[in-house]
Amino acid sequence: MKVFSILFLIIGLGLLAGAGMLWRDHANFAAHAMRADGVVTDLIYRSSSKGGSYVPAVQFSASDGRIVHITGSTGSNPAAYSRGEHVTILYPPNNPEGARIDSFSENWLGTLILGGIGLVFALIGAGTIAGGLRTRNANRWLATNGMRVQARYEGVESGNMQVNGRDSYRLKCQWQHPVSQAIYLFHSARIWYDPAPFVKRDTLDVLVDMDNPKRYEVDISFLPKAG
Repeated sequence: MKVFSILFLIIGLGLLAGAGMLWRDHANFAAHAMRADGVVTDLIYRSSSKGGSYVPAVQFSASDGRIVHITGSTGSNPAAYSRGEHVTILYPPNNPEGARIDSFSENWLGTLILGGIGLVFALIGAGTIAGGLRTRNANRWLATNGMRVQARYEGVESGNMQVNGRDSYRLKCQWQHPVSQAIYLFHSARIWYDPAPFVKRDTLDVLVDMDNPKRYEVDISFLPKAG
């Protein structure tokens, strides 16, 4: 899982960097572009596996008097424009054919999508890594300060996670606090194979913080290591 967490973080940061480059590209483009009034001359239907969309075809007059025709880079269904509608055009003075429609979807939609996906990947990766570090630090504390108790083995349950087609499992066990008499249910870390055939005991060792039994670690070192 550590490898996947790092991979998610790297992909997320890469996508965020790409979104930043797109934003910088448009900001630089807009800062040096000329403006013109354009007219939507047609709505071009483009089909795809997820359904079709309408892309505007626009014409405008460049500063040198040339009539330039461009096609929008984003489409929608229903169409976001209508024939004859006037739109603002941004274009490089030395390359009118590189014009863009000055709209939110044309300017920022790609950046937002790329940045949003990158943020999700980065948060998943960073969150998983941070969670792993917290668990590691807690286990180190328990190894030094926790009390080893015997908890009654209750069986195996799903670990609610699947990676590369492999299901995860967790051992569960139950323990009663000798002072408060409260009952606690403990779960092991995720195991990437069915451990049931390898549990030949009625109790499991658990390291517990006696002041806060919600801090614990079920000892699964007796199980074979996953291949």
